[in-house]
This record gives sequence, structure tokens and C-alpha cells, in this order.
Amino acid sequence: MAEHPLANLRKKLKEENLLDKPTLKSWAKVIILFAIVFGLYSAHIYLPLKFGLLLIPITALFSTTLAMTGHEGVHSSACRSKLGNISLAAIVFSLFAGFSMEYWREKHNVKHHAQPNVVNKDPDIHSWPFTFSQEEYNTSGPTRKFFQRNLQGWAFWPISLLVGHLMRLDGLKYIALKPFKAKKNKRITKVWLLDTALILLHFALWIALPIFAGLSWQITLGFYALLWGLVGTCLTAIFIVGHAGRPIITDYDQNWRLQIETARRIKFGPIGSFFFVGLDYQIEHHMLPALSHFNLPKAAPLVKEYAEERGWQYQELGFFRALWESTVALHRAWKTPSLILDENGELSDPLESEPSTV
Repeated sequence: MAEHPLANLRKKLKEENLLDKPTLKSWAKVIILFAIVFGLYSAHIYLPLKFGLLLIPITALFSTTLAMTGHEGVHSSACRSKLGNISLAAIVFSLFAGFSMEYWREKHNVKHHAQPNVVNKDPDIHSWPFTFSQEEYNTSGPTRKFFQRNLQGWAFWPISLLVGHLMRLDGLKYIALKPFKAKKNKRITKVWLLDTALILLHFALWIALPIFAGLSWQITLGFYALLWGLVGTCLTAIFIVGHAGRPIITDYDQNWRLQIETARRIKFGPIGSFFFVGLDYQIEHHMLPALSHFNLPKAAPLVKEYAEERGWQYQELGFFRALWESTVALHRAWKTPSLILDENGELSDPLESEPSTV
């Protein structure tokens, strides 16, 4: 039986004790973030409106970071036990953020991680009305083509204000339809019941309780819409720099190469890395999704060595450079062809194929 392609890498990680999942550190970070956001939310109640509006970007940033710890729970990378990971994901994703952990697992873990940036496989590169490749542009209608060619790069960031709300809506649709679409023995599961109950409790705590306590419905709904709109933009910035501007693939022959060459590593100091919850190490996260984000910095040199030994591209960029390149890639996506990733040719960087006119 052939040796697993990651056997040697995993052996090195085990020798460095990087496969262990630091349960206490994961929960400590979640508790600290809950304390911070609770303090910020309390400040919004007592501050005059103009000061509250100045504070809300900071509140959104910490809320995003807290929400992203749920991503670790869904990947089972936060805690040693299954119960611990489900509990963390349920409290953070379902209860705090109102995002369905079941929907996220299906969309992100099962579909995106399996085939990142692969046409017709990765849901993250199929988001109407946008296009991420020339091939998809060619199949669009005239109105959508005009948008993709002339407007999508400019419209992307304003539209990102809807991302948090759309994620919540997609999750609600998923859990509502699952009892009718899933296989008979997987329709009403304990996780589905937990997910559904906590999302309903999310709305009760965020909307019904403040109104019942005396806050006006206009302020309550306005704060909720604005806060989670800004969280959506923060989430977009975190996820877009990990893959946008990297090659879009139509076919490939090695999954591990796919994981490395369709992602990029974001170079950050410890403060920036704190807010990214491991997704600044996007390549390492894709290679080893069950690895705790606390261990990714130490794993990065080993993964980079693994890639370079095979002659694969391992891209590292600063955050603002990656943000710029991702936005440029969106401007040019309509004329950027997809590539075949195999041993017969080198993979070209889509942003180096012609000078940028943005």
C-alpha cells in the first residue's frame, strides 16, 4: 500500500507536538473575546449615537474574530473532543452569530476545502452576479456580462456589507429544507436540532430581548443591520485574500498541489494574526484543516519546505498587498482564463499575465 503523500509532513508535525489541539487555549480565547464584545455592546447602550457610530467598526472587528473561532469548531481543530468542538461551534456560530454550523460544514468543509478554486466545484467562486473566470463570463447573459466587465470590481466591497446577512439567510434556508432533502436517517439529527434552536435563540437575544427591555425597534434593528453588515465586510476581507487572485482551475491531478497553489499565506505580526484566527495561514489551513490555529505558525516552515521540495508555488504577501491584488483580480476576472493544474506545465500567476489597468 502506497505511503500517504502527507505522511512525512505529519511525522514532522507530530515530532514538534503540533498535532495536539490546545482545548484550554481555544476556550480561553473564546471567553476573552466574549468579554470584550459584551463590554463593547454595553458601551453602545450608554454612549451617545455619534460616539457609538465611531466605535462600531471596532465592535465589528472583535465580533468577526469571535465568529471566526466558530470556524475552528466546525473544522474540529479547536478541541480534542468531538463534544468540545460541536459545543464551541454551536455557541459561537449558531448562538452568537446566527450562522448555521451545519450549512457552513457542508459549504466550506465538504465543498470548498475539497476543491478550492475549481470551476463548478468550489461554491466560493460561484457567486451571482460576479464571475471569477473567463469561462463563467462567457456563459453569462448580456446584462451580467456588462456588470462583470465594467462594475464588479467596484461593486464588490459595497456589496460585501450584505455578506453576513446573506450567510445567515443561506443557513436558515439550509436548516429549513434539510428535513425534506436529506436522507431519511439524517433529516432530524441532534446537531440539526441544536443548530436550529440556537439560531432561533440568537434572534430572541439580539432583537426581541432589547426591544422588550425598552430599546426602540429602530435602534435595535439598525444596530443589528449595521454591525453584521460590517462583520460581513471583515469576513470578506479575511476570506478573499486567501484565494482571490490565485489561479482558477478547470482540472487537476494532485489534490495537495491544488491546496497549496490556489491559496496564499498572509504575512502578519502577532496582533494581525490574532484577528485572523489562523486564516492568515491559508495554505497551511488547507493542507491541515484539523490543525489548531495556535500551531499553524510553527507548521508553516514545514509546509513551505514541503511545497518547495516539489517545485510548487508557495505565495506569501502582506495583507494590504493581498487585498489590492484580490481586488485587481476581481476587476480582471472576466478575461482571466482558468488553468489545468498538472505535472506537464507550470502554473502561471493570473495577475502577471498582463499589466494592470486598474
